Amino acid sequence: MISTRSTIVGTDAVADAARAVPHEIYLGPDGEAVKPVISRSSTWQDLRSLDLRPRMRVLQVGTGSGYPAALMAHIVGPGGHVLTIDPDEALTSRAGDLFAAHGHRAIAATGNGLAGHPGRAPYDRIVVAGTPAAIPAAWIDQLAPGGVLVTGCSVSDLPGAYAVAHIVKTPADDLHVTVHAGRYPFMQSPVVPSHVTVVTATDQPGYYLASASDDHQTTTAFLTLLRAGTAGPWPGPPGEFLDFKHWLLARQPRGLFTAVTERGEGVGIGDRAPSNFGLAARSDGPPEAVMITPTHLVTHPQESPTWARFLDLMDEWRAEASRTTHELDAVIWRDGDSYHVRLND
Repeated sequence: MISTRSTIVGTDAVADAARAVPHEIYLGPDGEAVKPVISRSSTWQDLRSLDLRPRMRVLQVGTGSGYPAALMAHIVGPGGHVLTIDPDEALTSRAGDLFAAHGHRAIAATGNGLAGHPGRAPYDRIVVAGTPAAIPAAWIDQLAPGGVLVTGCSVSDLPGAYAVAHIVKTPADDLHVTVHAGRYPFMQSPVVPSHVTVVTATDQPGYYLASASDDHQTTTAFLTLLRAGTAGPWPGPPGEFLDFKHWLLARQPRGLFTAVTERGEGVGIGDRAPSNFGLAARSDGPPEAVMITPTHLVTHPQESPTWARFLDLMDEWRAEASRTTHELDAVIWRDGDSYHVRLND
């Protein structure tokens, strides 16, 4: 007997829209008509974070398959409008044809999504399934009072420090931001500030280590140590990695760095061991480095003072009930034509 029970979880507006808009229309029978593929469940989760309601005006930056825009159009109804914009004319043309063919009240426009779409502003919701180098002021300017912007963002000057920002524009035009663990694809090449030192491996340019130190030699030594270091299992559930990483980025302990090595993308601390029985400055001793990735705790040398300090930091985080990313303080400020988001301890 074939079950007719829906596999869509929930009874809210997003679930109702998902039942009304067959995903096969947009994603294809194998769910891979447009790449990169965002799973249906992730799409539903993202839309739930928007708290969409009838009659809302929505701008989506990054058209993709067109499926999210069709869902949003169903939720906001005939009294609202959804416009999706993308620089890829093939994507917007495909989505526009599907909207028209199936009666989904969304509009697809070809253009630079970083500039938003002022012709239909202001918007009650702006959703961006990508990470810009910095948040364009155009998005904030086109957001209606009381509106919400959800976008990927950088939360540190160090490379690899990305998350999802949920920005609310109050009726008084103030901005409140909450940061959530997650990552969207890059919309632009990341910009590394001049005060950040980035070194790459000579044999693998994709491997790097970045720190706020201006000591290029020591930063290079940290990368070398990590590649040769001892790798044990990450001491916690895999899902906790991003929350601990973001807590470290907010805390900014001495010697903080981000890196990519054979063991994956991670965050850690580096220092120099005391020499002359601890009587000399730490900068005179041999380098030590410790890093975590989603799967490993990498250290070299083993059981060093830096390793012990790193474990103390992890204990501090545990003592704070393993604070999640969205429980950390975050600030947002304008710098010329863009906004920046940072985490605070």
